[in-house]
Amino acid sequence: MITCKLGEKTYTVDFISGRALREMEPAAKMYAKIVTFSNAAVNGETVAEDAKFTIPDAMDVMIHWFCLLFGNQFTPDDVLDGYPVDRLMHDIALALMAVQTQTTEILDEFPTKAAQATETQTNSPA
Repeated sequence: MITCKLGEKTYTVDFISGRALREMEPAAKMYAKIVTFSNAAVNGETVAEDAKFTIPDAMDVMIHWFCLLFGNQFTPDDVLDGYPVDRLMHDIALALMAVQTQTTEILDEFPTKAAQATETQTNSPA
């Protein structure tokens, strides 16, 4: 069972349906654009015109697919208003990769928990 908590409501699916795989292409293409753009920015490269996107467009495509993943039990507005921003795109990318590689058994709970810093990381000199 996979859960997604949005505000005070919790939504569940027993398994990820084949529809999530069939309908993932727009979200997967958008994620590829995000990765291409990020890599180009890090390397100081010019971004190709076909790799450009707007933040609202990227979020709309990714969130639409995430809603489908949970059988449209919630709306994109529910996600936008109830999902923590620091996990949103990371979690959708995680779900995309799990569905694409057919390793959905790794999916458990959304939003995921951020990795905790170890004592060594938090006490190391800057």
